[in-house]
Amino acid sequence: MTEKRRATLLALPTVAVLVIIVIFPMIFSLTVSFHQYDMRIQERPFIGLGNFARLLTDPDFFNAVKVTGILVVGELFFQFAFGLVIAMMLMNLPGSRKFYQPLLLIPLMVVPVVLGYTGRLIFEVRSGPINYLLNLLGFESLRWHASSELALVTIMILRVWRWTPFVMAVLLAGMLSLPLEPYDSAQVDGASGWQIFTRITLPMLKPVIMLVVVMRALDVLQTFDEIYVLTMGGPGTRTMTLSFFTYFAGFRYWDVGRASAAAWLIMIPLSILVTIFVRLMEKGERVG
Repeated sequence: MTEKRRATLLALPTVAVLVIIVIFPMIFSLTVSFHQYDMRIQERPFIGLGNFARLLTDPDFFNAVKVTGILVVGELFFQFAFGLVIAMMLMNLPGSRKFYQPLLLIPLMVVPVVLGYTGRLIFEVRSGPINYLLNLLGFESLRWHASSELALVTIMILRVWRWTPFVMAVLLAGMLSLPLEPYDSAQVDGASGWQIFTRITLPMLKPVIMLVVVMRALDVLQTFDEIYVLTMGGPGTRTMTLSFFTYFAGFRYWDVGRASAAAWLIMIPLSILVTIFVRLMEKGERVG
């Protein structure tokens, strides 16, 4: 048996598993999206692009797009800002870095469902510790996740707290891998700390920053657990993200065809981000 044939035989089980658990469900989902597929009705007529057309004229779908966009932009901004500041602080604490870094990574270990229930307790309107502290400072209690104005902010606060350590860890690893020669040259030339940061650190850290942005954006686009536990997409549709919209369409209203169409529309930005992520990884490997 040749090496090529042996390699093919060894790869066949993996290919079979991928076909069963990835390729077939994708093809089935695409097929369903072209049908009026209601779980409660036996007749499932072919309607072509009808489900996609309904989505593109559905105000709830565009509301889900807007909510998801707000989450993506808000989370990326605050997670990157806080993560970068903390990473810079740890860079200046080389002696105690090994002590503080594991402590800062603890939020990453919290399961999203647990995070949601913890958020319900912390931001509870009548007896939550956050409102208790606000009352001590002379402010009125806020309704947080029960408020149409603050529900999305509450979810964002919890997710920023959980994922900022991840951004910090990746940025810190990138900073530690940067060459020292440019910094030595800049100090000899009398460059200020701000000039070193903006003209040396950030440009050399650009591939790492792009990876962090793409990875976090991919995760935010799939936000579900915290919303399910904390707000169930409410009040109203204030926290209805694209993934939650798809869940409601398929598992609450049993309109699986519409849910499949929404899932495929979600796959467009996800595919773009994954492509960017792969290109950046390949670029990093070539540079390495």
